[in-house]
Amino acid sequence: MLKRFAAFLLLVALLVIAPGVEARPGPTSPRAVSATQKPGTLLAYEQIGLSRIYRATAWRITYVTRDYRLRPILSTGVVVLPDKAPANPAARKFIAWAHPTTGVAWKCAPSLRAAPTKSIGGLNEIVANGLVVAATDYPGLGTPGPIGYLVGKGQAYAVIDSVRAARQIPAVGGGSDFGLWGFSQGGHAVLFAAQLAGEYAPELKLKGVAAIAPPTDLATLLKANLNSIAGRILASYTLDSWHEKYGAPLNSLLDGVSQNLIDQVSKNCVDDLGSQIDAAAAQKGLDKQFLRADPSRVPPWKDLMVQNSLYALGNRAPALIIQGGADDIVKPEVTTQFVRGACQAGASVQYVTLKGKGHSGAMDAGHAQAVNWLAQRLAGQPARSNCR
Repeated sequence: MLKRFAAFLLLVALLVIAPGVEARPGPTSPRAVSATQKPGTLLAYEQIGLSRIYRATAWRITYVTRDYRLRPILSTGVVVLPDKAPANPAARKFIAWAHPTTGVAWKCAPSLRAAPTKSIGGLNEIVANGLVVAATDYPGLGTPGPIGYLVGKGQAYAVIDSVRAARQIPAVGGGSDFGLWGFSQGGHAVLFAAQLAGEYAPELKLKGVAAIAPPTDLATLLKANLNSIAGRILASYTLDSWHEKYGAPLNSLLDGVSQNLIDQVSKNCVDDLGSQIDAAAAQKGLDKQFLRADPSRVPPWKDLMVQNSLYALGNRAPALIIQGGADDIVKPEVTTQFVRGACQAGASVQYVTLKGKGHSGAMDAGHAQAVNWLAQRLAGQPARSNCR
């Protein structure tokens, strides 16, 4: 079994090196943050190149945020200001974009890539609507320290604080209205951010949250995803990250050989789990039984699964949830159960299932709808709910 798992991880190491990933230096900034610096403090920014087709200006930023324990930590990201944004900075409105899985290594930060804005979902639509976008890398991607992969609170804080930081760029300024927008890992981050924004950043006004294929019940998804290589990569990223972030012991789930192999996999980056990896690995017959115990039954892993899962929205802002009906990474039935719970708790949710669409296909087909839905919320139009 170990030989088969080693073959799996060797294949992953070859497959998940993302094309176009190039670690580039970010804006000069401190490598440490003071406890006295407020969350959202902009530490550094520099203008970066952006294709003329966007008619916008972009910056790479470094800013202060908080980890899951509310300790100060650094994050980086990108801010894009459309030329057609309102001339009055106070009238400008924001979308906080949360990116999908790129990896858990420092070099996997979207802002470090040759095209830093490429990973921003629906950028054409965002710019066309005259909205400012703040796109976090998440702490640990492009900055020191381990990334909190699928650590709900930590990534939520980084998403919210990206808007705070963007408003401090002199050319941007801006009002207080914002929307949250994310795909996959980013969908998980923005749904957590929607729960926390009111208390964490009361000076900002959340108008809506849009998520495509958000992981919600992590324990259920982890078990289901062991049937696919993409799912096993996600499991590897989660285990490695939570071991580093929380100190959760890997030896309760993996033997030493498997731990070392997962560590090697976690040093690489991946652009698109759904389309790039599954097809190449489907014929390899790779063994899925690399876990020797169920994390949802072993402490502290089982508590971390609950802590970082989503069971309801618990906020007043309306939500749009888009799910691919053929998604084999974020299962439709899991998302449907989450939406059902959110509706029962009184949330306003528009739930859209895209028949026949897989994980990446849902993003391809749904991103324009998500951005335009947020633009309507930011314009003051009421949201429709199809909760029953």
